[in-house]
Amino acid sequence: MNWLLLFLALLAAPAPPREGTIAADDGARLFYRVEGAGRETLVVVHGGPGNSLESVRLDLAPLARGRRVIYYDQRGNGRSSLIDRSDRLAISRHIADLEAIRRHFRLDRMVLLGNSWGGLLVSAYAAAHPERVGRMILHAPAPPTLAYLREMGARIDARANERLDQAGRRRLSEIDGPEYWLGSADPVATCREFMADIFLLYRFDPAARIPFRGNVCAGSREAVRRQQWVNAAIWRSLGDFDLRPAVERVAAPVLVIHGAADVIPLAASRDWAAHYPAGRLLVLERAGHLVHLERPDAFFPAVQAFLAGRWPPGAEGRPAVTGRLTGWR
Repeated sequence: MNWLLLFLALLAAPAPPREGTIAADDGARLFYRVEGAGRETLVVVHGGPGNSLESVRLDLAPLARGRRVIYYDQRGNGRSSLIDRSDRLAISRHIADLEAIRRHFRLDRMVLLGNSWGGLLVSAYAAAHPERVGRMILHAPAPPTLAYLREMGARIDARANERLDQAGRRRLSEIDGPEYWLGSADPVATCREFMADIFLLYRFDPAARIPFRGNVCAGSREAVRRQQWVNAAIWRSLGDFDLRPAVERVAAPVLVIHGAADVIPLAASRDWAAHYPAGRLLVLERAGHLVHLERPDAFFPAVQAFLAGRWPPGAEGRPAVTGRLTGWR
């Protein structure tokens, strides 16, 4: 046997996933999963609120090539502690949890990717701890204000009228809320039914086949049962929110990626990019909210370029932000 070849093969083999839990400041347990290996570390913050890391992990697998990627289940979701008190789901607790992740993995400054709701969460974290952020990707981020969130709701309703028949609209209305999920005999089936309709509304092309590998309904039956209750509790904790002034103190480079047909208004993502001093916006055509699935040919090269220290082609920014990443650390 050629031992040198075997040694080189072992070096090239991907590191096995590593899993565990850490304690949050209030005693809640946060489940994490680490994939890939390398000198760089990327922390991925999943969407929802109410989903788990399994909603994005498999579809973002290319990001673990040559780097370590840390995923975690937010409190009340997946394999993290289930929470019975809404005050323990407040945005302040989620900011503290992300800081606990940073401390546990001994990261001086984090490189963050926030998907959907996760984009808002990493922005809130960056505003609270600007010195702890190296750079960030806001991946189809939730809006920065309550007004934009309400506009998003109106756009979803309009799209439901376009893409669902009367029976479908009635079904979606019936199961869209915490009470139905909490009383469901089969919350996983309820979740799958709900998400099938939501994904139909989130796509650019409702007839297109999208190779979705993630599991938005992952976790125990009780975790899934609470998804919409968790979602509602977290949004309530934000009140009449507007994070735009808060992120103006964040010097880190920020790439906002937005699908042109997203139910989230384009103006919301433009505002994110405009209020970060070193922010840029990349709009991808022929994509909706599932931009990483609908345009992987553009999404992953853009993310890789940004992580390597370059603005991807087509990223719009302030005129003063040119060439290499301003504020790059």
